Amino acid sequence: MATYRAVIIGAGGISARHIKGWLDHPDVDIVAIADISEANAERRAEEFGIPNVYTDYQDMLTQEKPDLASICTWMIGHAEQAIAASDAGVKGILCEKPFAGSLQEIDTVLDAARKNDTRIALGHHHRFSKINEEVRRRIAEGAIGTPTLCHRSSQGGVFNNSSHQVDTVRFILQDPAPLWALGHVSRNTDRYERHEPIEDLCGGIICLEGGTRIVLESDFPDPKIPEAGTTFHGTEGSIVINTRSGYRLFNGETGSQESVELEPGDVGAAQALELVDWLEGRVESHRNNAQNNRTTIEALLGLYESARTRSLVTFPLPSGPSPLHQMIEDGTLEITQPGKYDIRIKEQ
Repeated sequence: MATYRAVIIGAGGISARHIKGWLDHPDVDIVAIADISEANAERRAEEFGIPNVYTDYQDMLTQEKPDLASICTWMIGHAEQAIAASDAGVKGILCEKPFAGSLQEIDTVLDAARKNDTRIALGHHHRFSKINEEVRRRIAEGAIGTPTLCHRSSQGGVFNNSSHQVDTVRFILQDPAPLWALGHVSRNTDRYERHEPIEDLCGGIICLEGGTRIVLESDFPDPKIPEAGTTFHGTEGSIVINTRSGYRLFNGETGSQESVELEPGDVGAAQALELVDWLEGRVESHRNNAQNNRTTIEALLGLYESARTRSLVTFPLPSGPSPLHQMIEDGTLEITQPGKYDIRIKEQ
């Protein structure tokens, strides 16, 4: 019989990664899944052999008394569900990204976790990619000298995809905290992503401890910069990462070039395994523990706060509401093309 009883909150597409991760662990049994859509929950249960289905996650937590919970819902529900799981006695939570939309929300979750002795990790699975682990090692060894600049470009909103990107950059660089940020936000349309208001575009610079700048583009127009993944520039060279196939290293000091092919590996199983290892004391912490992920969210919020105040902002930020929400509510971001729409819904 397995040591840990796990439940799944949310039966959407990302739940498959979490479920497969727990199924690969010899000491975990998935005992139930909950979703507001009974049909979706039953479909996932049948697909993976999960014995119990619920439409109310609170009922599931009460009835099943799980040790572990995966939160696979949209960001809008993460804080409420994480607090409920913690208060129900769940000792290990793997919450899908992004954690929450404000430091205020995150801090209420962290308070509950401390009160209940709950360990919470975020599903930024790129931290478990063997490619990123190897690039992290190479940069730490000085393969490109001192890192100075990293460029990232994405679509679909800062919190949706850029949260992955900033988190991955921080991981590769040994998790430096942000020092300052300068950002711009545009929102002329009433745009949402999974019921969360988002910007039309956002861009800026985040300066990390040690001086590395992240240049971030989210939803910028064409032409896009022709790169496949993440590029790190340093005082002695550059590394270009392809998230699916490996990386290329250029060292200007030695004139050497390398092309390294790697597979990312089973990131879902790795993040689940590390959470159990954290609970059992085999590792000091999960590499994406909630406190560390708070720093990633804070860096993103710094871009919004810079746009709100029209100035460079320094960290730490005060714990409070989302600066993006503040700009929407006070009219700073004025909608000139009315008509609410969600980028996840194909037909509005």
